[in-house]
Amino acid sequence: MMNFPLRFLYLAAIFQVILTAIITYHLVTDEYRNLSSQSLKTLEKFFYDQKKQELKNYTSLATAAVEHLSLPSKESNEHHRHAVAGILNQMLYDADDGYFFVYDEYGNSISHPKEPFRVGKNWWELENRGEKIIQILINNAKSGGDFYQYQWLKPSSKQVSEKMSYSIYLKDMNWMLGTGVYLDDVNNQLQLIQQEIDQHIDRTKQIILLVALSSLALLFIFGAFIYLKQKKSSDLTINKLGQKIINLQEEERRHISRDLHDGIIQILVSIKYSLEATGLVLRQQEQQKPQPLLKAEQNLSTAIQEIRRISHHLHPRILDELGLSRAVDSLAKEFSERTQVAVEVTSPAVKKLLPDNISSTLYRVVQESLTNIEKHAAADCVVISLNITKKWLTLTISDDGQGFSTRSKQQLGDFGIGLRNLAERIEYHNGQFSYQSSSKGTTVIAKIPTTSFVNYFSEQQN
Repeated sequence: MMNFPLRFLYLAAIFQVILTAIITYHLVTDEYRNLSSQSLKTLEKFFYDQKKQELKNYTSLATAAVEHLSLPSKESNEHHRHAVAGILNQMLYDADDGYFFVYDEYGNSISHPKEPFRVGKNWWELENRGEKIIQILINNAKSGGDFYQYQWLKPSSKQVSEKMSYSIYLKDMNWMLGTGVYLDDVNNQLQLIQQEIDQHIDRTKQIILLVALSSLALLFIFGAFIYLKQKKSSDLTINKLGQKIINLQEEERRHISRDLHDGIIQILVSIKYSLEATGLVLRQQEQQKPQPLLKAEQNLSTAIQEIRRISHHLHPRILDELGLSRAVDSLAKEFSERTQVAVEVTSPAVKKLLPDNISSTLYRVVQESLTNIEKHAAADCVVISLNITKKWLTLTISDDGQGFSTRSKQQLGDFGIGLRNLAERIEYHNGQFSYQSSSKGTTVIAKIPTTSFVNYFSEQQN
C-alpha cells in the first residue's frame, strides 16, 4: 500500500480536481436548468390555458346548438331530451377524440357518443385514482363550471390518457354537460422540450467531465501503477489467509466430529445399554417394559443416529482413514439411499498421499454439488468422476436434472452462493472451477494442478 504522505497527496489532488468539476457544474448547469425549468412551466401554463379556453368555446357552441329548442311541456319532455341528446351525439371534433357527454344529477348517463354502453346506466360511484369522477364533474357543473383532470380512454388510440374536462349545468333539464380534450399531445410537446433541455445539460456536463477526466487520468495512472505493484503480494497474502481460514474450519470440524463420535455417542450408547439391561431385568421378572422406557429407547436410538449423521457431515472419518475415493463412494451411497437417485462413481483409489486440504476441498465440492442436486435439480441420475493425469486432478459431477433457466430466482440465488463458495475453495489451490447447465442437466468441473501437491498415487479399481 502507499505510505501515508503519498496517499494523502494523491487523495488531495483527486479531491481538488473533483471539487473544481463540481463547482463548475453548479455554476453552469444549475443556472441553466433553473431558467429552463421556469420557461417550461410558463409554456406548460400557456398550453393548459389554451386548452381551457378551447373547452369553454366548445361548450358554448354546444349550448348554442341546443338552446334554440323550445322548453318542453310535461307531455313533450322526453321527446325534448331525446332531441337534445341526439344533437350532442353528432357534435364531434378533434379527429373524433372530442365529444360531449351528458349525465343527470344522479350520475345516470344520458349521452356518450364514443362509449354508448354507458348510456342508461348509473356511474355515480365511478372512481379513478381514488376520486369519484362523475360526482366531481357534476359538482363542478353545479358550481358554475370548472375544469377537472383524470384518466380516460382515448377513442383514437384505445389507450388510457390524461384528459381535461370542463362541465356546466343545464338547469332546465337538470343535466351536466361536459366535454374534454386529451393532454397527451401537450405532454408530448413538453417532454420533447424537456429532452432538448436535458441534452443541452448533458453536453455541458460532458464538457466538464472531459476536462475533469483529462486531469484525473494522470492521477489514476499513477495510482494504478502503485496499486498493481502491490496487488500481487496483497493477493498472495489474502489467498494464504483464506486458505488458512478454510483449513482452520476443516480442522475445527474434524475436532467436533471426533468429539461427537468418541465422546457423546459413546455416552449415549452406554445409556442405551443401561436401558436395555433394565429391560432385560424386567423381562426376567416377567414384567413388561413401561411405555416411557420404550419411548426413551426409541428416542435414544434416533439421537444416536442423528449425532452420527451430524458427525459424518462435519468431517467423515473415512476421509482421513481410507482416502478421498472411499469417502466419495460413501457419500454417493448415502445420497442415493436417501434420495433414490442413482449415482455412478468412477474414480481411482486416491489414498492418503493427497494432502488433507485438497482431499477436504474435493470432498466438499462433491458434498455441496449433491446438496444442490437434491434441492433443485430433480435429477434421476448423477455421475461422479475423479481423474488424475500428469497435470491435473479433475473432479466432474454431472446430473440429468433441470437446468438453471427453469429454476426460480430464489433457487438460483441459493445455488449461485454455493457455486461461488466452491469456486473460491478450488481457486485457493490455483485450480479451475467451471460449470455448464441446460435443460438436459448440469455439469460441475473442478480441476487442481498436480503441482499443488507433491506425491499422489492411484490404482485402478477391480
